[in-house]
Amino acid sequence: MTTVIACGYAVGVDAGHEPSRTPAGSEQPPPRERIVRSAAALVRERGVHGVGLRQIVAHADGPRGSLQRYFPGGKTQLITEALKLVGAEVLDDTESGLIEAATVADAIDAIFAPWRQVLVESNFTMGCPLAATVVDAAGDDRLRQEARALLDQWRDSVHAALIKFGVQESTAEDDASVLLAALEGALILSRANQSIQPLDTVQRFFTTSLTQATANPAALAP
Repeated sequence: MTTVIACGYAVGVDAGHEPSRTPAGSEQPPPRERIVRSAAALVRERGVHGVGLRQIVAHADGPRGSLQRYFPGGKTQLITEALKLVGAEVLDDTESGLIEAATVADAIDAIFAPWRQVLVESNFTMGCPLAATVVDAAGDDRLRQEARALLDQWRDSVHAALIKFGVQESTAEDDASVLLAALEGALILSRANQSIQPLDTVQRFFTTSLTQATANPAALAP
């Protein structure tokens, strides 16, 4: 579920520098990794169709002519690798928080907190690259399937956490799907309003409803 994406690394893009997990003062990642990270950052901000290959290379300070050498499959290969990077980091950030969670409220916070960080640190310019890819790449089966697979993994992680904290198995899968759908919608509203209020509102709703459900599961029994 930086995050988006990726979600947990620094997301500032001032002066054309890509977000990175590299600590200050450390060596830059290799050019190929920088290009993948820049692709992820720009898709988060502009969507798949809103960014070109030359823009990605310039954003990454990559060497000219590097795209054909590093990504012979072109833009589809590059965006696919960027999605995999983001997906891995979304899951890592979310599951790290879920491991430390002691209550269902903690678990909900672990799901939402990385996205709040993405919104604030990017000044509301970045959202979820998986959603952006699904919207933009409807005609590209490879990208659509990759985004779908990553969203499925994210949903499964949330589903497992809900079960762990006492949500009924009969409803947990639906709850996980609805939570992620609401989260994606909240990201759009937060970007549109330049405010984290929509995200906070959705988080409070699920914290309240799922806390009540786990405290009194019989109330929701069919």
